[in-house]
Amino acid sequence: MKMTWIIAVAAAAGPLTADVAHALSPPVAGGLRSPAATSPAALICAVATPPGRPLVFDPWVGLAPRRAAVRGHLQLTGCTSPDGSATGLRSGWVALKADGVLSCTSARRVRGRAVITWFGGDGRPVGTSSLRGGGDSLATQRPADTLLTGAVTSGALGGARTRGGIAPDTGLLGCAAQGLERLNGAGHMTFS
Repeated sequence: MKMTWIIAVAAAAGPLTADVAHALSPPVAGGLRSPAATSPAALICAVATPPGRPLVFDPWVGLAPRRAAVRGHLQLTGCTSPDGSATGLRSGWVALKADGVLSCTSARRVRGRAVITWFGGDGRPVGTSSLRGGGDSLATQRPADTLLTGAVTSGALGGARTRGGIAPDTGLLGCAAQGLERLNGAGHMTFS
């Protein structure tokens, strides 16, 4: 293999997340990894834009990075609590606003806020969480993932870190050819 190809693939993949780095790391003495690194997440949910209500970019996003804002809503469904600390949170409705320097392949200096209204198994509201988000995602095919990166600043799951991925229904080539003003997508979100 050529070294330039390896470097290009590594750059496109972006930085290793803590989870991937941990999975690739060798075990410590005795064959076990540290307990802190293997602790389960507080909550894992499927995330998607609601039908007919995509995230909206203003101005539209294209190949060249430029400052843009994004607003919209996300649905959290099928939430499970691997560590048992948030079993009452079964679904949620996210209202978010963010801005940053965005393109089809990168998101830099993203800063945003979101409020999640949580629902229990019976469909009734059980609480809220306020989130502060932000980050950088360079050389990636899914810069919208930065919208799911941040921390819960108050309410349910207070202090938890958030991360996740949202795959747009339009590919990179569609964004490059036509620009992206609205984003429909689905993925997952983890609170730990």
